[in-house]
Amino acid sequence: MVALVLSGGHTVDLASGRVDRHGVLGRTIPGVTAALGRPDYRTATVLGWGARPDFALEVRFRREHGVRRAWSLAFERGVRDVKLGDLLARSSIGLEQAIRAGYRGTFVLVRPYRCRPSRCSGEFAARGGSLHVGFGTQAELGTYLTVWTS
Repeated sequence: MVALVLSGGHTVDLASGRVDRHGVLGRTIPGVTAALGRPDYRTATVLGWGARPDFALEVRFRREHGVRRAWSLAFERGVRDVKLGDLLARSSIGLEQAIRAGYRGTFVLVRPYRCRPSRCSGEFAARGGSLHVGFGTQAELGTYLTVWTS
């Protein structure tokens, strides 16, 4: 299946964690920049596309064996999945239902969506792998999505 990039947004394959057809998780800062282009902002541990607080994509890095490698992708707007289409146009409950149905053999729901005093969120984990998909709702920004490796 060919993944098309939204204008101003990104396409993710939840099953693999690929963004715009590029493997990003596990790559170094130069590798992520080569794959996705120049970020709009950068810190020592974050590359971001879009503007805070309503960014399109943030890639977060952690040190592994002395090298910073991407371990987390966060989306707040403009993200499509290759199977499910526009992810953040759904409510968090709708997103949970879509991932459960569309990725039944790939992910298991490990934390159903629910609200706690500090935030509303849920989480899927890959069957037999280290990939996780988190989702939730923030009062100011609406639905968000994260993909990370444990």
